Amino acid sequence: MRSLSFALIILVAVTVQNSFSQWSNISAGLGNKQVYSFSNNSTNLFAGTFNYGLYTSTDNGMNWTQAGIGLNNRIVFALTVFGNYLYAGTDIGIWRTSNNGAYWSLIGLNNNTIYSLASNQSRVFAGTHVSTLFYSAGGTSWFISSLGVINIRAIAVNGNLVLAGAGGSAGVFLSNNNGNNWVSTSLNNKSVYSIALNGSHAYAGTGGGVYYSLDSGYTWTRSSLNNDLVYSLAVTGSTVYAGTETNGVFISTDSGVSWNSLNDGLPAGVSIFAMYIYENHVYAGASQNGVYRRPVFLSPLTLNLKICLQGSYNPASNNMLSDTVYAYLRNAQPPYEVADIAMGVADPNGQSTFEFSNAVNGSDYYLQIEHRNTLQTWSSVPLQFTGNSLTFDFTSAQSQAFGSNMILADDSPVTYALYSGDVDQDGTIDASDLSMIDNDATAFVTGYVVTDITGDNFVDGSDYSIADNNASQFISAILP
Repeated sequence: MRSLSFALIILVAVTVQNSFSQWSNISAGLGNKQVYSFSNNSTNLFAGTFNYGLYTSTDNGMNWTQAGIGLNNRIVFALTVFGNYLYAGTDIGIWRTSNNGAYWSLIGLNNNTIYSLASNQSRVFAGTHVSTLFYSAGGTSWFISSLGVINIRAIAVNGNLVLAGAGGSAGVFLSNNNGNNWVSTSLNNKSVYSIALNGSHAYAGTGGGVYYSLDSGYTWTRSSLNNDLVYSLAVTGSTVYAGTETNGVFISTDSGVSWNSLNDGLPAGVSIFAMYIYENHVYAGASQNGVYRRPVFLSPLTLNLKICLQGSYNPASNNMLSDTVYAYLRNAQPPYEVADIAMGVADPNGQSTFEFSNAVNGSDYYLQIEHRNTLQTWSSVPLQFTGNSLTFDFTSAQSQAFGSNMILADDSPVTYALYSGDVDQDGTIDASDLSMIDNDATAFVTGYVVTDITGDNFVDGSDYSIADNNASQFISAILP
């Protein structure tokens, strides 16, 4: 039965997706080193380690080599790229390289432990352990900021907005003029270990969980992740990752409000010192076995669909029988390969909802609808998801289907339906379908079977009649 095949397709798709959607260790060449920081330039991904300096990868972290003459026995707490240089914050000051980490120079804040680095278009910011925050416009000159707070564990920058998180329960401080002047924020009584910014949304990892802000860091709200020391944060869209001291990784898909653990593939009790998003993956710098990664979680895209199934539609009541439907997203260019598959249930009004995990906003997809005994029907044109959603109504006009390949099921309200009767799902309603219906009707077959076109759980002449009418019109699928 084709319906069984559909179920198997969905099962395989889910299984494959899950198999690739867990943490994988990618520490070839890196070994069991602890990783404290990440950065990247146009060609390389960099990982800063504890006591072993810097490692670099040119294949998205699958293989690593040690980089950095002069830096190979240092603790690299922080990394940032500024101009053509990569900066490293270490246990003895700030180092810089212009050649993908091969040769390093100690350029400032000598004998200071540099816990944090960040940069924008005009400045590099450095947070120190026993002193305060410094900045540089490049080169070897560093200037002390007016912040006046020590133990700067985290910095995040967005244009001229700079957030600095401090230990010693000092909290988060904010500058809106590129670090020249500072104000305290409402998060003023927590030790802050990590900060992330995404537009006006800000996140702070503290000794007591994650706080989030909707106004660029001025005011803060405690999230549901409130019992863990959070060493690291990474954010993309509304998805936020938090690396903790003893409980691995947590994920939020609602901009930091609620959280769930995300530890499949991670060792139990692992500390996550660094988190980083690069090339559609999220990377975790761990206390064991170096680096782990997994695909970035993408919030499902939702299709709100309305259809009508000819066989089970009742014009008197203006509804149909609820049934399972499969929606395929197909790439808009030949050979129109399947980009994603989802299953939904169409209610008596024909409304159904589908969630796609692999589709992306702004891409063109043909929408293909399949049902256990209905002719496959495609949207008339490629469609796009916007803001993670798409709404499409096949019933409103015949032209909504590719080739206008639908039948008018009701004059008032005007309702167009997908053709019923393709029992063997070969794309044509013909004698082979009629034969299957006739055989089951002769045997008085009952139940949820593909030959029951009307959906009344009984195969009889009414099912045969619908398929026969369509077969006499030579109805078959029309595809791009």
